[in-house]
Amino acid sequence: MEGSSVPHDEVQGLPAPTGNRRSISRRKLLLSGGGGAIGIAALASSAFGGIHIGESNASHEVTPKPAMPPQGHFKTRPELVPPRLQIVDLDAGTAPGLVMLTPSLLPGVRGLSQAQAVTKGKGQMGVMITNNRGEVIWFQPTTQLATNLQVQSYRGQPVLTFWNGNIVKGMGFGKGYLLDHQYNNVATITGGNGLEADLHELTLTPQNTALITAYHKQAADVSAIGGPKNGSVFESVVQEIDIATGKVLFQWNSLDHVPVTDSYVKATGDAPVDYFHVNSVALWDNNSLLVSARNTWTVYRIDRRTGAVIWRLGGKRSNFAIGKGANFEWQHHVRRYQNGITVFDDAAAPAEEPQSRALVLGVDETGKKVSLTRAYTHPAGLLTYYEGSIQMLPNGNAFVGWGTEPYSSEFNPSGGLIYDVRFPTNDQSYRAFRYEWTGTPVHPPQLVVHKDDIGGYAAYVSWNGATNVTYWQIFSGNSPKSLKPVAIVLKAGFETAITVHPGGSYLAIAGLDLAGKRLGMSTPVKI
Repeated sequence: MEGSSVPHDEVQGLPAPTGNRRSISRRKLLLSGGGGAIGIAALASSAFGGIHIGESNASHEVTPKPAMPPQGHFKTRPELVPPRLQIVDLDAGTAPGLVMLTPSLLPGVRGLSQAQAVTKGKGQMGVMITNNRGEVIWFQPTTQLATNLQVQSYRGQPVLTFWNGNIVKGMGFGKGYLLDHQYNNVATITGGNGLEADLHELTLTPQNTALITAYHKQAADVSAIGGPKNGSVFESVVQEIDIATGKVLFQWNSLDHVPVTDSYVKATGDAPVDYFHVNSVALWDNNSLLVSARNTWTVYRIDRRTGAVIWRLGGKRSNFAIGKGANFEWQHHVRRYQNGITVFDDAAAPAEEPQSRALVLGVDETGKKVSLTRAYTHPAGLLTYYEGSIQMLPNGNAFVGWGTEPYSSEFNPSGGLIYDVRFPTNDQSYRAFRYEWTGTPVHPPQLVVHKDDIGGYAAYVSWNGATNVTYWQIFSGNSPKSLKPVAIVLKAGFETAITVHPGGSYLAIAGLDLAGKRLGMSTPVKI
């Protein structure tokens, strides 16, 4: 039944999707089902849900065990409790696509452990995709921190990518994951040469390689920044990994090219110094990379073959004259854009500016000048202590994640704020993105049916990760093999609640797209 087109007589009178879905009349909700009697009402639900993907190429859904009993956002997936979102602003003109977030529960951020947060109803951490209304489309909880959920290309196909692991003193130790459109894990990326992949970067290249960051302790003279001569640093490492084989094709070590004296941090006793702190890597072109170092306030263009530094932008030894407003400090997430770069300018920890900015900078390599093209700031005057991102969208809009501040925003080309969403608690997302994504889960829709107090039944249906469901089609019959379509209702949020008075002893529900094509059907439930 999955993937087949619903016959025309089953989709006559499909209710038009509108913002006010409760205005649909009973007549429009009920369809001819060969005389079958069924009473139906659809209720909007803000429930959220998710699935767990392991490291294997499993083609089935695995349900993780929560650390504490959840508070029950929804009936179909009671074990999952993602944080709820608040829409602050939603105006016309947002770019197409869905919002990609990684809600995290770092110690001290909310003053709660993961278990306490779930118990108090504040949500789990993990990776999630939402629409403009803040309704979760897909959620996967994680017991460790997740970062960098985005859509990239691998072997010519779109994939979801993210990192998952532990964080120690701002450095990550974990793995990267690639998921296909069915949410199956198709590749796992680990660091090479004895190193673990760091949280800060997971960028795929057209050559089917992954650019990642890593850290390791290295002996160094740190007397110039207040430490011992025989001290140590956490050296930053950039690796290019062949995804299929795990082979390290390129490795760049910061101490080979950048001295400790370039850092803006000071040593503290005999503790290793995170003097460089790499936090983004991207392609400048096929032959060179852009590397951002938070603690030297510098963006480096490096040779992709030899590792030599081609130029430095910002910091103590900049090769460029920095124009008015084009300065940045403690920056994150540098990407090439047109004739320049985009930079998230944290300017904090410690504070160097009154608020953080997402910058578009023009880079004149010939004249060695950098100019400010545009700066995006939040009306709340947010000062982000670390993390953050800026993504330039195909229509000219900019999507900004505010890191430690619980906001994600979209700005139009004129700089106007047209979309703003936040976590209702002091949660955070390392970066935030908007991408077009089509998810077709291999698992079927989830259906739960409860008998109500007046002789009817309440049916709850959801399909975590399915991006194209517009309608739910209800089937009823006296056996699982004799089900007939009896009605269609509009999808309402992640989980749709439907009151039914069925004409048979079995019930099933299928998801339909906008054109009425059947995408998948739940397992029949005996009622």
